[in-house]
Amino acid sequence: MAMPGFTKVVIGELENDVESSPMNTFLAVGDVDRDGLLDVVVSGRNGKMAWFRNPGPGHEREWVRYPVADVRNIEAGGLLADLTGEGYPAIIVGGDYRSNEIRWWENPGPRGGLWTERTIARLDFKFHDTALGDITGDGVTSLIFWNQGSGRAGANLYRVPLPRDPRVTPWPGVEQIAAGRMEDGQPEEGLCVADIDGDGRNELIAGTWWYKWVGGRCEGHQFARGVITTRLAAGDIDGDGRLEVVLSEGDPCIFGRPEGGKLAWYKPGADTHALWHEHVIEDHLMDAHSLQLGDVCGNGCLDIFVGEIGVKATFETHKPRLLLFENDGRAGFTRHVIDEGTGTHEAVLRDMRNRGVLDIVGKPLHGAERWQVHVWYNQRGGPVQ
Repeated sequence: MAMPGFTKVVIGELENDVESSPMNTFLAVGDVDRDGLLDVVVSGRNGKMAWFRNPGPGHEREWVRYPVADVRNIEAGGLLADLTGEGYPAIIVGGDYRSNEIRWWENPGPRGGLWTERTIARLDFKFHDTALGDITGDGVTSLIFWNQGSGRAGANLYRVPLPRDPRVTPWPGVEQIAAGRMEDGQPEEGLCVADIDGDGRNELIAGTWWYKWVGGRCEGHQFARGVITTRLAAGDIDGDGRLEVVLSEGDPCIFGRPEGGKLAWYKPGADTHALWHEHVIEDHLMDAHSLQLGDVCGNGCLDIFVGEIGVKATFETHKPRLLLFENDGRAGFTRHVIDEGTGTHEAVLRDMRNRGVLDIVGKPLHGAERWQVHVWYNQRGGPVQ
């Protein structure tokens, strides 16, 4: 099928603390009000956290913003999940370099109003990325997260089983999976839960390592080297029936690599414990902090979407891009530029109109549009009215 076009729409704005941290750090998508449509949650590092209600097809420009809470020191990499069993998703997100807490906000549901904030764990400073899944093989869902600390000693990887009563503070059973993970001078980040070895049980991909629960503990194996600040996804990229790992470097320009970073996919060899074979798709990306897999083009294959944050000093001369790599099903990629000039951060692929096609939802980190929240509607789903 032909590469679809996209229509960019500003669904709302959330202006935040412009004095200390002029950016919105967190974005997640989920059905906040249980009306069958996906909504968008956004938070500043400091200031306001809010959600934008999806009004449905035909009214895309009429999103209403509702407050969640006043927040402080919020980092990227959180998620939405129903923790109480009541059907309404909560917000889970960690604190930044000034915070030693990972927290959750309870959805008030139909009664409305502000959300209730609770603490999951208190550890070292700075959390980045969260994931949910059964990685222990016993049917128990764990929350997995990175705790990066000061950065000098590397990041520590933790998991905690979801408690029967999530309102307990802090959650019991926090367990360290790995300690001191550092790659090329930068604390590791990026998380993905998937059955990598095809045995019917989930493994954890975290940074440049993958982990398997064996005999009551997590056994780690490094699959890549020399890549930093990773964004991760897993899927069958080359059509062989097995999962591979796709990786982009999310913040190389921010952390001392002005030439940018790579997008690559990694395939295990006969020995999955050895380094995997790297296939570079693109290099010199300006902080590709958004990475998603999905059948965007409608050809039944996993396409790869990446979005660049861009570099503040070079926004005009080196405009950030949203890129789609159309997959022919055998890991042959055709590169398409969806947008040029709007940076994006934490962007995701989601079906925002329930039409069976994947749209793009994101928000910038820097630049003149930094308070805006965007949806790029996939024109395979019909025109935006």
